[in-house]
Amino acid sequence: MAKQKQIVEDLTPSSAGKDLHSFLEAYEKAHPDLVVHVEREVSAKWEASAIAIKAQKELREAPVLVFHRLRMNSGSLSPFPVILNLFASRLRCAFAAGSSFEQVGRDLYERRAKRIPPVVVRREEAPVKEIVQTGDSIDVRELPAIVHAAWDPGAYLSAGFFTTYDPDSGVDNCALQRGWIYGAREIRVFANKASHNRWNIRKWEERGEDTRVAYWLGHHPAVSMGAEARISYPESHWAAAGGCIGEPLRLVPSETLGDDFLVPADAEFVIEGRVPRGDLRPEGPFGEYTGYFGAQRLNPVMNVTCVTRRKNPYWVSIVTGYADDQIGALRREGSVYHAVQQVLPGIQCVYRPKAAPHHMYIQIRKTHDSQPRAAIMAVFALSEGVKHVFVFDEDVNIFDPDEVLWAIDTRSDWAKDLIVVPNLYAPSLDPTTSGMGLGTRAGVDCTKPAAPAVYEQRSFIPDEVMKRIKLEDYLPQSGESRRR
Repeated sequence: MAKQKQIVEDLTPSSAGKDLHSFLEAYEKAHPDLVVHVEREVSAKWEASAIAIKAQKELREAPVLVFHRLRMNSGSLSPFPVILNLFASRLRCAFAAGSSFEQVGRDLYERRAKRIPPVVVRREEAPVKEIVQTGDSIDVRELPAIVHAAWDPGAYLSAGFFTTYDPDSGVDNCALQRGWIYGAREIRVFANKASHNRWNIRKWEERGEDTRVAYWLGHHPAVSMGAEARISYPESHWAAAGGCIGEPLRLVPSETLGDDFLVPADAEFVIEGRVPRGDLRPEGPFGEYTGYFGAQRLNPVMNVTCVTRRKNPYWVSIVTGYADDQIGALRREGSVYHAVQQVLPGIQCVYRPKAAPHHMYIQIRKTHDSQPRAAIMAVFALSEGVKHVFVFDEDVNIFDPDEVLWAIDTRSDWAKDLIVVPNLYAPSLDPTTSGMGLGTRAGVDCTKPAAPAVYEQRSFIPDEVMKRIKLEDYLPQSGESRRR
């Protein structure tokens, strides 16, 4: 890993970087009603996730939940706050990225593409090094990881970025990959066989070596959204995260994995360890982003060698399968927007609805009847987990489910507007796939014929009237916290 060693040799002092603490302070100041501090005792087994899901389903916008009295699986109260629903609001993700509700997926993609190389700081400058635990002082079962769903075998890391380095290039890779806390110093990791992390593990094993790995957890949401980018291999996620925050991501050498293994200096926690060569053990089931339980599989084992953290950290979990998976939705939107833009400059917006993780809605300014089909085929060529593509005209608000259903109903004839292609890439967690990474993709053209063809005129109320009428002048004003 010569490239990383060369960077480490030039340790450069750096001012404090963006982090979770600075984000929460700014967000709570701007939206005090959208950060809720839960002072009542809550169990880490199912209760915390149940509260988070109910908040997502029953409130206009799911607030950040900060649990101050979480009863951990060990039986004791968590010594630090636990955060859920950090990514459950698209508006909150847009706030973190300095973007808008409609454009945040696209903006994140474009910023990731403007890579900013990281900087390396000294250990004394890194908040994540304020507390260091090694040897017998480590027991990861004492971390406040929650039990998310009914069939989960135990507490899971769900918001941890599993990190490896490519032995050939020295380039970093990280991804949100679940980890089952199995023992005092054992975490079983779901590193998908098609993932870049698993490729790195395989490379180290082919060299006859164990793999140095780490989980980092808790950071500014824009850093997390940047690090979750699907990029080429090998290519730095550190640089992609830097692009998202508009400044170099601060890194620091690990404690037990060597100075050439770098981790985020401003994270809340870092868990270091090694994956023994060829050691696979049962992991799962786990309530996954699809809304189904991912089956138990043989997966790599991480033997923990060190835990570092801030003095006053937040622990973060993501309740998968619900709105808190917004981080993956935005990544897919950016990839789809870029792919379609290459063949169709008239693309307007892209949206992945939160209730359907494999759907994608595309809004275009149509000038030729071939364009919806071209957009659909461009998405089919991606390795992203998009199964069903719907293309709409620019007068359809793709963020409004009623508008979407209306357009599907009144602007598509599936005898001619439906495209179905079997045996394309499919995510392994999708229960409809063959189990070999293959599945069927489909697209629907939900657009009117291009001009000069004539189509029925959509009913509307004059814009002047819609802009003039203010609901609060006629109906009692409702608060932001009112239920749906």
